Amino acid sequence: MNNRVFIFVIAFSSSLFVNSVVAGEPLSADQVRALFSGKTFDGYNEIKDKKFRVYSNADGTMIHQNAKRTKKVTWEVESDGSHCGILKRKVCGKIVPIGDGVYHKIKDGEHTHTLKNFVEGNQI
Repeated sequence: MNNRVFIFVIAFSSSLFVNSVVAGEPLSADQVRALFSGKTFDGYNEIKDKKFRVYSNADGTMIHQNAKRTKKVTWEVESDGSHCGILKRKVCGKIVPIGDGVYHKIKDGEHTHTLKNFVEGNQI
């Protein structure tokens, strides 16, 4: 085998495992911060049956947009990796990767939100 091809295959294979997360395992606090900081994403509230779009600034502020309004609120990550959105009240949940860039927010064992389409920067 050509040495360059072999080195590429080894390097590529290794990179697949460096930051990989197994579906079903909640993200760590650092992974949650990296996922949300400076990103815009689409969300769906499973309980209220409502869509929304969010920009999460790295400074802990976020722009939350739904069919009715756009408002500025805050977010934080707890040491156990729980992502908390603070709108009317603080709502926290674990972020679980499902695959294909889709994540579920789980609160007290219940799937409360679906989050997807994470992109860099403020797209609102």
